[in-house]
Amino acid sequence: MQSALKIELGMYGFEVVTAAHGIDALMQYKTHSGNFGAIVTDNDMPHMNGLDLVRSLREIGFKGRIVVVSGNLKVEDLRAYQNHAISGFFHKPFEVSLLASMLLQGDEGHCSPPE
Repeated sequence: MQSALKIELGMYGFEVVTAAHGIDALMQYKTHSGNFGAIVTDNDMPHMNGLDLVRSLREIGFKGRIVVVSGNLKVEDLRAYQNHAISGFFHKPFEVSLLASMLLQGDEGHCSPPE
């Protein structure tokens, strides 16, 4: 899914940096000096899950949009993210056009809650 998402978001003009897992994502963030307009993360990743990544990013000062994708977010997961200024949640599978639209224009009405 990661490579397809990179290609599809690239078609909307986004420059996409990918990471193999949560720790790699944090390393990529630091390598690029935090120069990201938005971060899209999976909730379920090895080595560092999405919530821990989001916490770490917010702690080191990332103020941009963060979008969480997952195929199995539970209510307790949503509650755990509540205090971390998440821009949206997308349940897999989702339309990349909706994600791109949200990232390009804003959060209003484009977030898909988990089923």
